[in-house]
Amino acid sequence: MLIDVDFPIIPYLAKDTPFERGVKHGEKFKEAINELASIRKKLMLAKNPSLESSLEELAQDQFDISHHYAADIADEMRGIAQGANCPLSDIVILNNYTDFRDIQLPDEGCSTIYKKTPDLNMAGQTWDMHSSAKRFICVIELPKTENPGAYIFSLVGCVGMMGINTNQVFIGVNNINTLNAKIGMIWPVLVRKCLQAKSLNEMRETLTKAPVTSGHNYLISNEEHAEHWEISPGIIEKVLDSKTDQNMYHTNHCLGLEMEKNEDKSSISSTTFPRFDILKKRFSTIHNEEDFIGLLKDHEGYPKSICSHFESGAQDPSMTCGGATYNYAKKTFHMWRGCQEHDENYREYTFSL
Repeated sequence: MLIDVDFPIIPYLAKDTPFERGVKHGEKFKEAINELASIRKKLMLAKNPSLESSLEELAQDQFDISHHYAADIADEMRGIAQGANCPLSDIVILNNYTDFRDIQLPDEGCSTIYKKTPDLNMAGQTWDMHSSAKRFICVIELPKTENPGAYIFSLVGCVGMMGINTNQVFIGVNNINTLNAKIGMIWPVLVRKCLQAKSLNEMRETLTKAPVTSGHNYLISNEEHAEHWEISPGIIEKVLDSKTDQNMYHTNHCLGLEMEKNEDKSSISSTTFPRFDILKKRFSTIHNEEDFIGLLKDHEGYPKSICSHFESGAQDPSMTCGGATYNYAKKTFHMWRGCQEHDENYREYTFSL
């Protein structure tokens, strides 16, 4: 029987060190973490078998850079590895496998969106991943005594993929495929580092100065406004800003002029343009929270929909494994695992800040 962790909430205790938090995380979900790490390692090697002889070295290099940049979060990863009784390299792969050099997962993508009107102020995204990941989705809860605390959408064994902190600074991420990857930090470590920011300015500073490995688009926001940043090694472009741009959404192709020059056209997600077109068409119809969340869970254009369940057969099977939104007016963070229409084991939470 396949392991399903059932979308758990993992509370980190204020009294514990980052390493101790990681150990407890790893011990509690030991079997699931080892299974997910094995799945992701096999996916990497299926894409590029030549990596097998250098996995340990590549993983250690990425961990070392991450530890220099964010020692506390890297120590948490070491704790997860110890608690799960698995090699640290497996935890690095679990966290960062889409960014390993020359690894491309074309049908992995997400849709990020922000909208602010007199009646609505929300940020959010779907999480499209290899279909195997859905069973391992979790919530990490950082205590408010951290100043800031945070709620984080993640996978067991992973330090975080998106979230909101108690200063109401939000970060979401979606993948873009670029040709300029190089060894750098582990991107979930960057997400967690950004969530330590007490302001949008501080988060932007953290994000734009990070030694990244590969290309991502980052949606960052606070109660006042939002920005989309496309970032890869050597290229940093703010592609959307709610102060000047009316339509604040992104899928998985480059919008920045400089980033587009370095885009790997052969690896663009096959669903990115259909999803982008749906967001473009439907953005003006978002008037309230129900509309906002409903669009992220919508199946127009299925299977190449916002809530996507597309499997081409030639590429890794990808689907929308979950998503999250933050409502600045209500101060509520809504997260879900699975598809409300297609999954019998659909789960959701709403947290109040």
